[in-house]
Amino acid sequence: MAAVAAHKKIEKLREAVAKLDQMSANEKAGFVSFVSRYLSGDTEQIDWRKIEAPANEAVVHYDTLAPAPEDLNAIKALLEKLVVLKLNGGLETTMGCTGPK
Repeated sequence: MAAVAAHKKIEKLREAVAKLDQMSANEKAGFVSFVSRYLSGDTEQIDWRKIEAPANEAVVHYDTLAPAPEDLNAIKALLEKLVVLKLNGGLETTMGCTGPK
């Protein structure tokens, strides 16, 4: 019974996602796949003890960044590589992050 309910949720999600123009077909399929795995309970657990902070040389400080290019295509190419990681509710402190969050 639970499997049928989960399948109905996924089909409803798939229909809703199909209507989104902002996402590519590949992004839509990936999103539905991730949600399906989550709902199935068939997800891997992360062993947070194995996660290490990046080496200091891997962290680029804001004040050392080059100015943004003026060419719109170059800006778009840079933004396509941008990743934003938001840590909520004390997780950043637990993970040992320092500075503004």
